[in-house]
Amino acid sequence: MKTHSNQNILLNVLTRTSNRPFGFSNCHKSIINQTYNNVNHIVSYDNEKDLDYLKLYNVEKIKVNVNIPVVEHKDGHIHAPYNLYCNSLLNQVKSGWIMFLDDDDNLLHNKVLKEIVSKIKKANDDTIFIWQMRYPDGKILPNEEQFNSKEIKLNTIGSCCIIFHSKYKDEAQWDQWKASDFRFIKALSSKVPNIEWIKKVYVQINNFGDYGNKNDISNSVVDNKIYNKNFIWWFLPKYHQTIFGIYIFKKETYSTFFNRVKRKLNQ
Repeated sequence: MKTHSNQNILLNVLTRTSNRPFGFSNCHKSIINQTYNNVNHIVSYDNEKDLDYLKLYNVEKIKVNVNIPVVEHKDGHIHAPYNLYCNSLLNQVKSGWIMFLDDDDNLLHNKVLKEIVSKIKKANDDTIFIWQMRYPDGKILPNEEQFNSKEIKLNTIGSCCIIFHSKYKDEAQWDQWKASDFRFIKALSSKVPNIEWIKKVYVQINNFGDYGNKNDISNSVVDNKIYNKNFIWWFLPKYHQTIFGIYIFKKETYSTFFNRVKRKLNQ
């Protein structure tokens, strides 16, 4: 059944937070600054101290159990019990669409949700939408090869890269080991009939695989304004932007260039 074009689509953004006041501020700011605002931000926390900063925001809060016993995986997967928090978050959703955005991530610009909703309105509830995420070094996943093959592969996709309808929320569960997001997405994709790939970066990752260590992001990241996607936005330095395959705003590009010039001058 096609989604009616005039339907006011509800988006549920699910966030796990723990000891990251700066990160969460940045994450939440990127949501409330969106031009599309029919959004329910549901947030899990695993200790009372998190409430010191969560009380500052108008979000739906749920306490999750941090005392999860260690279970050895038969294939030696690393234990990551905080992945189970995502199941608790999913249980809170009653209707609408679901996406994940951890507390050290943020939406790239203020029209991300508007663009996603426009895609939803042209499709139906039986669709998973997949987009790209960008790491601090400019690396983008899923990459070009994945978009061409339209395959969901381990270590090339994250939970923040998808949105799906809540009627499928019980079709897949998170487990308590590393790479649970991949297994969740893989299981979900086997139940949802359609996948639409959106070759756009919609999420900025601000940590390199923190492995549950709860390290907060830099306060300098929080001070950065979420980009307003207007005419000027296209000229702002976004270090995933390329011309003829060269990252034109990535500092390594210029570092490499000037090092080559220096070597030539010293010859």
